[in-house]
Amino acid sequence: MALVTVPLSIFTFYVIIRVTPRKMENMKIPMLIAHVWSTNLDLCFTVYAAPFTFFPGAAGLPLGVFSALGIPSKWSAYLGQVAIAIMSVNFVMLLENRHSQISLITFQIPNQRVRTVFFAINYVLAFLYILPFYLENDDQLELRKALLKRIPCPSIEFYDKHTIVLLKGEEWSVLITMTGGLIITVGQALFFSGHTVYHLNYVKNANVSEATKALQKKFLSYIVMQMTIPLIALAGPICYSMYADKYDFYNQVFNNISMIFMGMHGLFSTACTLYIIKPYREFVLSIIHRDYNFDASQMWATVAAPVSSTQVGISN
Repeated sequence: MALVTVPLSIFTFYVIIRVTPRKMENMKIPMLIAHVWSTNLDLCFTVYAAPFTFFPGAAGLPLGVFSALGIPSKWSAYLGQVAIAIMSVNFVMLLENRHSQISLITFQIPNQRVRTVFFAINYVLAFLYILPFYLENDDQLELRKALLKRIPCPSIEFYDKHTIVLLKGEEWSVLITMTGGLIITVGQALFFSGHTVYHLNYVKNANVSEATKALQKKFLSYIVMQMTIPLIALAGPICYSMYADKYDFYNQVFNNISMIFMGMHGLFSTACTLYIIKPYREFVLSIIHRDYNFDASQMWATVAAPVSSTQVGISN
């Protein structure tokens, strides 16, 4: 999978840097940051950790580069889970970027310094949400015995010395911190998206044309689709793991399929970025059709000529 997704990710980096039109210029840096972490998550699943999981238990065997380098399985698992948590922070960052470009909104993060601190805190929290997984009992013999009561006949890989079992199950500290992290992240996403949608649809201002609002709605829809569609690749296996945990369901074939599906996140992410965002899609089509005169910087150039400096989302 990495043989396909890594070149595609590199090409997507180039497209974001080279093709982003002037009217989307303020989205470029957040999109690059999001794509860096998306690529990192993809590499965690396919290259770095390449986990062989044992649902319904919180257990797995890393088969990737980290294992070959002698990095402990525990920290390979930690970095993979952090990569997933950071993806949710990226979603919030992109929504806040759209929120900050709407001049109709008066309640915003006031400046870049505050914004940097705000997201630095969010990124630090992403590293802390899943720490309870690694602060609980670390007696692997005891943890393996507990898990064998749930899956009495695991595949032979379970007995590999590098297999790591994180939890017995039903640890309250894990539930509390994970729920708290989910509430914080989802709460921010709902605030920035809801506040933006409300002002674009219901707040009137003579200095902001309907055409400009329409363009901002288009940019917001790009962000939402770009981030939510690839999340399906994560949501499916996560829901399956929750089902397996609740009913003590063990099927190694399904476990392997769920990890393969998670590994497709990078493919979904880059494909969505290149297809959903019109300038990028047109650029890819121009390459296919060998149209060397394509100029993305002029896209939307005729839309809503600014009537004042307070128009929304117009970059100088």
